[in-house]
Amino acid sequence: MKRRILCLVLSVVAVSRGFAAETGKVSALPPDSLSYNMNEVVVTATRTPLMLKDTPIITRVITAKDIQRRGVATLQQALEGELAGVEFHQAGYGSSLSFQGLDARYVLFLVDGERIAGETYGNIDYARIPMDNIARIEIVRGASSVLYGSNAMGAVVNLITRMPVQKYEINASLRYGTPFQRNGGDSLAGSATPRDSRFYRDKLDLPNLKGDFSIGFNLGKFKSLTAFSYRSTDAYRLVGTKNEVRHYDSLNMMTPKMIPVLGPEGNVVGMRPQMDPATGMPVFVVGRTVRDTTVSVAPDKRGLSVSGWRDINVSQRFDYELSDKFRFQVTGSYFSKNRYDFNGSILDENPMSNNSKPWTYESYSGYNVKAQMEHSPNRNNKIYLSFMHDGYYRNLDSLSSATVPKQRHSYNIPRLLWTFQAGEYNRLTTGVEMVNERLRFDLNRDSLGFDAPESMTSGSLYVQDEILNGHALSFVAGVRGNYNNRFGWSVTPKLSAKYTVGHCSLRANYASGYRTPSLKEMYMEFTVPIPGQTTVIRGNDRLRPETNHYVSLAAEYNREGVNFSATAYKSFFRNKIDVRGHAEGVETILQYENINRSQFAGVEVMANVRLARGLFVRANYNYIYQTDDAPESSTQYIFPSPHTATFQADYGFMIRKCYIGLNAAVRYVGAKDYEDFMPVLDMTGSSMASMKYWTGTYTAHHDGYAVCDAVVNATFPQRVTLSVGVNNMFNRQPSIVNFNSDITSPRNMFVRISYAFGHD
Repeated sequence: MKRRILCLVLSVVAVSRGFAAETGKVSALPPDSLSYNMNEVVVTATRTPLMLKDTPIITRVITAKDIQRRGVATLQQALEGELAGVEFHQAGYGSSLSFQGLDARYVLFLVDGERIAGETYGNIDYARIPMDNIARIEIVRGASSVLYGSNAMGAVVNLITRMPVQKYEINASLRYGTPFQRNGGDSLAGSATPRDSRFYRDKLDLPNLKGDFSIGFNLGKFKSLTAFSYRSTDAYRLVGTKNEVRHYDSLNMMTPKMIPVLGPEGNVVGMRPQMDPATGMPVFVVGRTVRDTTVSVAPDKRGLSVSGWRDINVSQRFDYELSDKFRFQVTGSYFSKNRYDFNGSILDENPMSNNSKPWTYESYSGYNVKAQMEHSPNRNNKIYLSFMHDGYYRNLDSLSSATVPKQRHSYNIPRLLWTFQAGEYNRLTTGVEMVNERLRFDLNRDSLGFDAPESMTSGSLYVQDEILNGHALSFVAGVRGNYNNRFGWSVTPKLSAKYTVGHCSLRANYASGYRTPSLKEMYMEFTVPIPGQTTVIRGNDRLRPETNHYVSLAAEYNREGVNFSATAYKSFFRNKIDVRGHAEGVETILQYENINRSQFAGVEVMANVRLARGLFVRANYNYIYQTDDAPESSTQYIFPSPHTATFQADYGFMIRKCYIGLNAAVRYVGAKDYEDFMPVLDMTGSSMASMKYWTGTYTAHHDGYAVCDAVVNATFPQRVTLSVGVNNMFNRQPSIVNFNSDITSPRNMFVRISYAFGHD
């Protein structure tokens, strides 16, 4: 494998030297080709164009060049590699985000400023975002509900798509990575047909392949961009390599509930375990309780499966300038994905595990349409009128071609936005918008299930004033009034101040955020497939909206070649929604409840330094701290690490007309201790009556780890770029595997070739 990498790197160098020999001239390296551009214009922090150095709160930008330089294939890779405090884990519903201690419910993802349908515990379907069509990603930390409404309590991530800048543009790329694992030898046996087994094995070994193509026109008043993306990803399974040491303050040792066996004459002839018809396992009852004990649990051989999938994305955007006063924009996109899982994973109750049903897989699709008119009556006024619809669909498909609908989720959002220059130093932004959300899902506790749609509508009026007088002190203040048809009124203010002296800036920020309970949190009912017990996750239609008060103080030093910032932040939550457990007969009910108080605090440090000609380093460190008054019966599924950091080194140089770029990146995630509740089941006994089963909350520990990546890029005069890289260079794998393990893929070497054509 090492020889392959060496051969590919040498090939890049050889080819680049060939082109250099043809040109016969050394070109100067553009001085800012890799630098951190503080003059870049961003829009997310204020919904209006503003230079990065002038934003009221520090905004992080990941550019298309950053994505290409690192060879990033997914949105998860882009965020984890660039931002400290970002972690992705694998839960039963797929990838789960942790952002500076907060889960995905408090991070609002936008595409060109619009919401994305299809959330699962707050997570969007991250496969809906093809990275080659992204111009930049803007990340604003902290509460932004004044501008963006519900869910924008912890951060806003705005993915801004690109548009052509030249008269004609064609972009094409192909990326191939080595397989994560070879799993095609897994056998279904039992009643599985050869066709089913072949289909199953084929889908476990999909190629790590990504292809993108786009064609664009910029004819002055008319612009168009058509983009297509295809991707397939190999599935892999993580299996622990050492025992997990769990310390229990209180450990319940369960035993099977025994019931009498009656003879032909009705007399008792023996005892047997009572069976749960839903799981096919015995019903357990508390035998005795042990205090202050430690248990060593061997790795689950089923491991943790990270799904493989195939997806396509197609998008079209038209921009037309009718006159200096009227511009129009129409966009549309379509998305389709099939997700394939392993048989017998910790997280999956795959029907093929007992071969009693046809094997199934999940399919997803979605589409988005948006129309917008921009009216500029004069140079000081802009009015935007838009309507957006975004829909997302999830099905369960089988090899027998049967399809069972699981989820239908959609947003309809009309909006009127007005920005105008109110005097010499004030820029006002005011808007009215409505968000209509509709959801049909099979886990609805209503007796009609999927056929009982739920909906929720909010209407908002907001206003923001930017006082940017060009002097040392500037302000941004705003307020939003929101009315929800289920929860009534809420008001969220914000106030930001920025003071600049020379190369130094000080930013202070206060903002209030809110989040209405999701329709799933109110109406879901789901029986968790845990052997030996009946556990139900249940919604609660009496939930109250969450609110928070976010404060931050940031100091920044910026001059040519150097950018340094340090931010301290704290968020005070009220009515935070958590899952609380209680018993109802023989069932364990995990129900969504409001927690009175919860706090998150942290410190973030960022540095971007030009060390020498063409050599830049970037570092980002984040520390988080959480406290709350949640009772012991409350449940948190994913626990973030308190210490995280990212580091990147970029070196670029020209050989005649060939540009060579080297990127090395390290992502560090510190050790963590947390409380968990996973049960322990011992089925090694000679009979069901001898099965052992333990329940209780325990303290667990995960060691810290680091993941290293490296990429070599060569851009030739013929507009061809060749990239050779390796992800997870040292093949780091978690030794303890559960819900709180990282899901770093096995070592993966890749080659990417891209072609960019532009003509004016």
